[in-house]
Amino acid sequence: MISKKYLSIVLMLIFLAGYAYPQNVLRLKPYDGTPESYLIAQIRADTTANGGIPEGRVYELEGGKIYLNTEVFYVEKDYTFHMRSSNDQKAIIYQYPTGTGDNPQNPPGYILRSRGGDIILEGIAITGYYEPADDPANGVFDQLYTVGGTFLRTDSEGASITLKNCIFSNIAGQVLRTNASTKTIRVEDCIFANLGALSTSNFGAGKGIDLRESTCDSLILINNTFVNYIDRPIRHYNFSNPLAGTGNIGYGLFDHNTFVNGMGFHGLLSLGNVGDEIVITNNLFVDAFAAGEDSTDATRTAEWANTGEQYANGNNRMAWIFAAPNDTTKWVVDHNYYAVTAAGQSFFDKYPEIGVGEPLSNYIKSALGSKAADAFKMIEDPGLTNVPDLMLGMMEYYVTVANKTKDTPNDYWDPATQDMDRRPLTYYVNEFDASYSSSSPAYTGAAKGFPAGDLNWFPELKELWLKGGTVGVADEPVIKNEFVLEQNYPNPFNPTTNIRYQLPKASNVTITVYNSLGQEVAKLVNNELQSAGTHTITWNGKDNYGNSVATGIYFYQLKSSDLVLTKKMILLK
Repeated sequence: MISKKYLSIVLMLIFLAGYAYPQNVLRLKPYDGTPESYLIAQIRADTTANGGIPEGRVYELEGGKIYLNTEVFYVEKDYTFHMRSSNDQKAIIYQYPTGTGDNPQNPPGYILRSRGGDIILEGIAITGYYEPADDPANGVFDQLYTVGGTFLRTDSEGASITLKNCIFSNIAGQVLRTNASTKTIRVEDCIFANLGALSTSNFGAGKGIDLRESTCDSLILINNTFVNYIDRPIRHYNFSNPLAGTGNIGYGLFDHNTFVNGMGFHGLLSLGNVGDEIVITNNLFVDAFAAGEDSTDATRTAEWANTGEQYANGNNRMAWIFAAPNDTTKWVVDHNYYAVTAAGQSFFDKYPEIGVGEPLSNYIKSALGSKAADAFKMIEDPGLTNVPDLMLGMMEYYVTVANKTKDTPNDYWDPATQDMDRRPLTYYVNEFDASYSSSSPAYTGAAKGFPAGDLNWFPELKELWLKGGTVGVADEPVIKNEFVLEQNYPNPFNPTTNIRYQLPKASNVTITVYNSLGQEVAKLVNNELQSAGTHTITWNGKDNYGNSVATGIYFYQLKSSDLVLTKKMILLK
């Protein structure tokens, strides 16, 4: 559960910042060969004409169409940048040569930078260079040697970032970098692919989200897939002074994510300093730490220096998931599964000093106590349906050519044989499939019998999960000998939601909706005698007078003569 301290942060800032005003949609046209049709050029024309981003503005891109971008846009404080696809197809964005400056052949280093403003992206697929100009099958990699470092960056404190149903591919550094404290980062239903490029960077880059040393009030990742990453999917680390630490991640939730085909050069989840609660549940890891644990590797072990854990040789101890130790954080780690494929095992067999490694640092295992033993379960290869090949060429290059150094760009690295299996953006839009066999223990291994990992690869089961259901449980469950008030579904909702509850005996029931100030909004059931069993009631988002209520946080309460139960819900328009 989210700690009370962070309730307002996690809920209010995630959902209200970008949606507080009626939406004001501006459809942007796909690239038509003219400079005026470049993506940010169209947005800049709008903001120039209106003196900034208009209130409630949503920039809508045509789903399935192509957009080219040649510059960065700055999101100022008190503004929200909201961009989405017009339909259920991804809008495609290629970072494109700027045509200006000392390196006109290079695309812009960013697409969006926040100076305190919020960013919301939905249904967007973006890649860090103009892929169609390369021809890997015939040895043409010119554009790969121009790939930029970052897509999104925060430069001033106070921003919230929401990424929903997006694909981010081909970036040398990281998808998101926070150079200042953030409120909420929420990432849901996204694919992070092809993270890192030795053409313009080194083995210490290639991350999903890099928090640097900054504070993040809430970091939430649900139903995402990370594939082909050189370094860490999550980095929160003070490189210059590891023992001084970072700002806190106040609340962290990593639920139902899939991690596949990653070197994990400096780990998987490098969490730095953490606050009230960290939840890591229902995730699937397949060759996710493929470079393995190597106690002899001083280059890689260097960035575990905040744990206080070391090998006998003095190098820092490697673990997939680690944080700076403290005595107060509540850790919830459960229903996670991992596997090593035949390709992954072949690498370990070739280099006996390298092994699979431990998923959790000693500190986290100690915090979990007896629950640590079941936090992760190793399984056989679940057989992912359609994913890139493991980056064995790059891993071999690191050991035998780079001699276990970060190896800055050079003339002898060969992208044809020593890169990851770098598939184009269109592959991730149309073909990539991280579903797996129903015979795998992971298939029913997550909470409530769902598959571990990203549930987007199992659409029907995800729909049931969103409704709060349980796999393999009949619609009419056995009546429990207690009152139960379940989480409403859907949540967030607009405009209606279902509230389900169980009564162990016939009871007089009242169900009331309150706003965040504790004021009554709607009475759904008024002291009604109801039979024992399961009941469901629907709220239509209206108050007692028939008026539609505003976006916000609400509480629903079940009251009987025996007890009072209350839960939170979010109306999101």
